[in-house]
Amino acid sequence: MHGQDDLQASGRSKLQDAKKEFEDLVLKHFNTVVRTTGLPPNEAAAMALKIAAGAVRPPVDVASLAQQLSDYKTQGITSLSYQQIAPILGGMKELFLSAETLSMSFMTCPTSQDQGQDLNAQLSTAVALFEQTMPLPDGNRTIIESVAAFAEPMLKQLKNAGSAVSPEHRMRAALIMLQLPFLDDPEHHGLFSMISETLSALPSSSRDEVVRVFSRLDARGMESLVEKTQQFITIHLYEEQMIDEEIEDAVKLLDLAYRANKTSKAIGFVDFYNDAVNHEDFNLREDYMRWKHPGRYKFSFCAYPFIFDPATKSQILQLENTKEQFEEFHEAMIRQLLSGHGLGACPYLILKVRRSPYLVHDTLLQIQGAAARDALKKPLKVQFIGEEGVDEGGVQKEFFQLLMRDLFDANYGMFTYDEDTRLYWFRPSQIDMSMEFELVGIMLGLAIYNSHILEFSFPMLTYRKLMGHQATFEDLRELHPDIYTSLKKLLEFSGSVEDMGLFFQVEQAGSFGAEMETIDLLPDGGSIAVTAANRQQYVELYTQHLLSTSIEPQFSAFQRGFNKLCGGPALQMFQPEELELLICGGRELDFQALESRTVYDDGYTTSSEVIQWFWSVVHGLPDDQKKRLLFFVTGSDRVPIKGLASLTPPFVISRNGPHSERLPTAHTCFNHLLLPQYKDRATLESRLITAISNAEGFGLR
Repeated sequence: MHGQDDLQASGRSKLQDAKKEFEDLVLKHFNTVVRTTGLPPNEAAAMALKIAAGAVRPPVDVASLAQQLSDYKTQGITSLSYQQIAPILGGMKELFLSAETLSMSFMTCPTSQDQGQDLNAQLSTAVALFEQTMPLPDGNRTIIESVAAFAEPMLKQLKNAGSAVSPEHRMRAALIMLQLPFLDDPEHHGLFSMISETLSALPSSSRDEVVRVFSRLDARGMESLVEKTQQFITIHLYEEQMIDEEIEDAVKLLDLAYRANKTSKAIGFVDFYNDAVNHEDFNLREDYMRWKHPGRYKFSFCAYPFIFDPATKSQILQLENTKEQFEEFHEAMIRQLLSGHGLGACPYLILKVRRSPYLVHDTLLQIQGAAARDALKKPLKVQFIGEEGVDEGGVQKEFFQLLMRDLFDANYGMFTYDEDTRLYWFRPSQIDMSMEFELVGIMLGLAIYNSHILEFSFPMLTYRKLMGHQATFEDLRELHPDIYTSLKKLLEFSGSVEDMGLFFQVEQAGSFGAEMETIDLLPDGGSIAVTAANRQQYVELYTQHLLSTSIEPQFSAFQRGFNKLCGGPALQMFQPEELELLICGGRELDFQALESRTVYDDGYTTSSEVIQWFWSVVHGLPDDQKKRLLFFVTGSDRVPIKGLASLTPPFVISRNGPHSERLPTAHTCFNHLLLPQYKDRATLESRLITAISNAEGFGLR
């Protein structure tokens, strides 16, 4: 009995000793984890248990690892032996044994109330470590290949048993691996794909944290992230010729970066355009159909519109418009059949108008009638009363030019024009012109629906407001630069603000030449002096008055008209800057592209001497004269959103008789230049410049 008791006692003693040893080991790891990583006590205790049990390796001393790499570089070693590489590889292997080990190794001891969890600083440490592997001449390929080999099993483990690892450590591990400098090598795109898959599979709260981390990246960091993601999407699309889960995950990663960049504005939104998706070979129509049928398809690029450039977005809008116009056309035909009138009614929106001074009146009446019949989205046809001509696009083009010129004429009283900024803006007025402003909005929509460029310049604020943005003080800089400068000086003034004699009032011009009006910015504003304490409020109220309050009836009517045609989801794809391009065209005068698509007629060819002289002269013109040539030939100095090569109809140059002193002429409705066969280059240049110098439009002011 005593022997058995002794055995039991000995067993209990060993168990207690083992338990004590394990507890001591847990405590040791707990203290180490808390000291080195800054994890909260509960998380540190859970991690210490995993380390003590052998489920997770302890954190790696990345500072020591980085120092080893740095020492080799400092010593100028050009070839690394296996003995030199082995300690580095051993440290890297330990680092990538698990997501928790990788995550904890880059954590820092708490230095503030946020527990020291500055993930961006830790990512910078990761960048510094990983970049040390790149410049080593002979050994670096071994290190790079080994790091890739170490990282892959860990990522596969996260995919197969991700729920066993906390979202925090999954997120940190994936973000740290995203800093690997060789991910832009197509050979390692499989690794990049697994990283993006890990990030896209995180719960929404963790993805929001990723956005916050990305929003603190500087321009170089954001640019690097976007470039490697774009490269993966482009190469993968070209190689696979299909949209698969790897593409989906990469686009979702790009979306996280885009959301972050909207806050930080570290890089321009144009950096998010993808070459492969915007290439003419990409099946945009198929992607559009995927977008319109979310029940059948879980992914489409159209759901991530930041990836499209303005030209592609305009094609999407045209697909949307064509779809709606076809539906309008179809419904009109069905209605006629059901009514027993056969196919007598025209499925087009036909405007029959007289020229000025009746153009605005006639258009307004017919647009009101079409709106009442819900017919605005039908394909447009225009006929000038008393004139022959079938509208194949040219008559519409002239109609838009003449109508917008009348509506924007200062004598009409709807808009002001600033000679310095060359911008139009809504004129504050007590006179009710809501129908006219609504007409302007509708005409913008009709121009978009029927692929016409309009010839005027609004400030960017107009397009921001159309997209639902609020006016800000910075918007004054473009529209009223002098007022912006004065108000900025007021905010920064260090002297006595009261001595300026300002009150909470503003003066504005009266309607149609009436005397100046004084407007209170606050009730009884004439008795409230502007002081250092309330000057911020004064500037905010002044800004809101100029940009919103004073023109609220006019802009609301304008927006109401615009939304009658363009309030759909496709328009929401556009940035305000892109919306301006869609409506008013671009300004990049690429005449080489225009030459490449030009058509020749009546005896001229690309090899004709006169044609060669013509392009030689044109390519040597300064930009202001190129704009005048564009206006002379097309009736607008603006460039289509897809560039000059996409002019519709295409640019045509025809022979207009033998040599003479006559000037070149043009049919602007058809983008058609009539050019005599001049005997020498000098005559051609002189006659052409004279012709375009006499061309004048309100867009050329």
